[in-house]
Amino acid sequence: MLKTFLILIKTNVMKIFWGFIFLLTVQVILAQSKKEQIIQLNLRVDSLQTVLQREKTLSNSKIEEINRLTNKISVLDAEVISLNNKLVLVETQLKNSKANLDNCKQQISTLQAEISQKTDSIATLRKEILALQPPPKPVPIAATPVVSKGPFKNVTIGTQVWMTKNLDVSTFRNGDVIPQASTDEAWEAAGINKQPAWCYYDNDPANGTKYGKLYNWYAVNDPRGLAPAGYHIPTDAEWTVLTEYLGDENIAGKKMKTTSGWVDDTKNCPKCADWNEEYRRKNSCHTCKDTREINDPGSGNGTNSSGFSGLPAGFRGPNGAFATIGETASWWSSTEDAPDVAWYRALISGSGIVYRANYDKVLGLSVRCLRD
Repeated sequence: MLKTFLILIKTNVMKIFWGFIFLLTVQVILAQSKKEQIIQLNLRVDSLQTVLQREKTLSNSKIEEINRLTNKISVLDAEVISLNNKLVLVETQLKNSKANLDNCKQQISTLQAEISQKTDSIATLRKEILALQPPPKPVPIAATPVVSKGPFKNVTIGTQVWMTKNLDVSTFRNGDVIPQASTDEAWEAAGINKQPAWCYYDNDPANGTKYGKLYNWYAVNDPRGLAPAGYHIPTDAEWTVLTEYLGDENIAGKKMKTTSGWVDDTKNCPKCADWNEEYRRKNSCHTCKDTREINDPGSGNGTNSSGFSGLPAGFRGPNGAFATIGETASWWSSTEDAPDVAWYRALISGSGIVYRANYDKVLGLSVRCLRD
């Protein structure tokens, strides 16, 4: 019985021992697991701290950027306020300017009305003065031209003394030779290079004897002097003095043209001008040979009452072509209108007008000199 009891006790003790060992083992295993969990948690904590530190760094950078942008916004706000203040000032000035402009317009309108009234009064007074004055005596316009002789023939027209022939010199005043352009290529090259040049019409010296030489404007304006000593090339204004003395530019041309040498103008044939088409188909006009026009004898010529003796010398174009001899006369002035353009005067057959025109300086025109 005791042995049985001892055996039972031993068995229970062993059970308790092994149970304790089992519990201890379990505790060891659990402790090992907890240790690993703690290690894992520490790793996670370290990782989270790293992330937190990076986020903190990024946050600081964003905060700095936000602060920078906020400061910039503050600066822009201040500039906007300043610009708004300027805008208000400008709008105020504009309103004041409009008011001043309206006031100026009103003053201008009043002054214009006063000027108009005064002008009318002046015109009335002038009419009264003219009515009280004796009628002016007509001024003879070179009815008998005074022509002086010497190296060059001259004619006095009003207060001016003009040569009666076109210029025909081949050297400048200082003796330098003026280049002659006897071919189209030479004439065109002189114009392109802005060099002085002269020629005869059609390169025929016989035309030079009658009409003088043709010059481009670069010869006219050359500092060595194209006009002989004691003379000069007339300015645009001096040409105007001439035409105004002869009446005006609408009638002066007739007084400046020679009495012969100009091509006759054409007019409608006096015989068949009134024929209707049916009659024309049945009949021929022996007067005009059915051209319907005939020359008007003497219509192109002038009276030369001024003594100017303008002959139709024609001209030379920029490319060297000659044209309109017998039909036109053109003379350079010394006045330019633009870098490549100068003023000249022209007469045309069948017209009494003196034409004022401007053209390229490469044109070949006659030159008429005025005494100094």
